Amino acid sequence: MVVAGGCTGSKKDVDLGYLLVSVSQASGTITVADMYPLRDGTWTWQVTAGDDAGRSIERRREETDLYGATWVEIQDGQRREYWTRDDEGNLVMTAVAEPGDQALSFFDPPMVVAYNTLGPGESRRQQVKMRVMDLSRPVRMKQQGLATRTVEYVDDRLIQTPLGTMSVKRVEISFRADLGLARAENSTTVLVYPTVGIVVERRKDTVSVVGVPFRHREQTLALVKTPPEPTYLLPGKTSTASPHPSGTRPP
Repeated sequence: MVVAGGCTGSKKDVDLGYLLVSVSQASGTITVADMYPLRDGTWTWQVTAGDDAGRSIERRREETDLYGATWVEIQDGQRREYWTRDDEGNLVMTAVAEPGDQALSFFDPPMVVAYNTLGPGESRRQQVKMRVMDLSRPVRMKQQGLATRTVEYVDDRLIQTPLGTMSVKRVEISFRADLGLARAENSTTVLVYPTVGIVVERRKDTVSVVGVPFRHREQTLALVKTPPEPTYLLPGKTSTASPHPSGTRPP
């Protein structure tokens, strides 16, 4: 059932990197593979609104064995998120390195990045212990406290992006870390195109110290290029998996 929508997008939609065609009730489920295809390669994003608008950002995923992880996602050669799968099949983050802040953070237990399955309208919340270490001297603790992350599958949408027209699922994510005198908060909206992953991401980050705002950042990113899909050599021919409907296959 369509609950809102229209045949053309607004100027605001264009600025965000997509045209909104319609909105409907959440349906089906979202899996880890829907949100984060785990394969080696580089995903290219365009900042369409907010800080650094117009800039191109690259996120590379590759295998690793650091910090108990099996995958690492590297943003522009700087921020590194270390991921693995837990016993329930969830994609979890064991650590994150922030060279700009000289910080290396650990989560106990590892923080869920994407749940194995998330049903329509389902909201899941997790609280973990968080330790922030000095990146150059990992034995030196800078801060510690509790971090809380909530993930909710809200609705379905039909949108147009640089990758084509696609049916996506909207997920709302909130994160808050209380680390003594400092507090970090993040709210993120992602649009997920199953098997391709996240195609639009809108995020707001705020850091405060003793209640005084220290840093504030807002960005909207649209996916503009995905890495080549893996090819499989079958008897007598080479086949490339292609889950994309006509007109929506990424370049």
